[in-house]
Amino acid sequence: MNQDNCLNCNKNLHADAAYCAWCGQKTNTHRLSFHELSHDAVHYITHADKSIFKLLKELAKRPGIVAREYIAGKRQKHFKPLNFFLIVAGIVVFMTSSLYKPNDFRSQQMEQSNQQITDPVKKQYHIQMANRVSKVNTFTGKYSNAIYMVATPLLTFIFWLFYRKRFNYIESLLANMYFIAFIMLLYALVFVPLQRIFPQIGLYLVLVFFCFEVIFRGFAYNQLTGSHGTRRWIKAYGLSLLLSLIWFALTYMLIIYYIRHGF
Repeated sequence: MNQDNCLNCNKNLHADAAYCAWCGQKTNTHRLSFHELSHDAVHYITHADKSIFKLLKELAKRPGIVAREYIAGKRQKHFKPLNFFLIVAGIVVFMTSSLYKPNDFRSQQMEQSNQQITDPVKKQYHIQMANRVSKVNTFTGKYSNAIYMVATPLLTFIFWLFYRKRFNYIESLLANMYFIAFIMLLYALVFVPLQRIFPQIGLYLVLVFFCFEVIFRGFAYNQLTGSHGTRRWIKAYGLSLLLSLIWFALTYMLIIYYIRHGF
């Protein structure tokens, strides 16, 4: 229905205006219904000017340029990085938790070895370790990549330390939201199903994903900075490798500490 004042901001509407000149809301509003909700959802995702599918295509070919354009001010051209990041986080949690298959082989081995321990104190300690190993396997199997996404601010801080003369922290964070979300989306839609279908090659898939992550992020960083020359190329890819190694080291140390001592 059309009205004289905007239902959102209550400003006067121009005659025959399709949108409010003050807040941008449509002047022709309808009662909320399933049709209205589904239409908005489809429009939000597939809008030709800045759809999520267009963003995926752009991120696959020129991730750094997309982020650089958004930082430079082309905000309406691209799907917003925070929205994209949150959508992917939901997909990652859904895929990893729904396709998770328990694997307690390590904890079962520890339980079998515990049967040979006669000292009751040591036996109890190793039983507790086996329980914690089982919990770690379940938690990391379901949520490790979601936690990796949550760690984006920390990884961004390290990136910013290297490029603080070019970007402020928030600009760096939004760029990394694009890159990390794209990497994790590919992991959730490709690697997670493959790990479930072919568990015997799980380690090889992890190595392939690690290589892809380092190469893609280095490629994105190089484009983002507009760098030219071997030295800057090495800096972008070297930083990407460093971030992956730092995250691996941090998680490894935390897991080992938890298994041995608990929290």
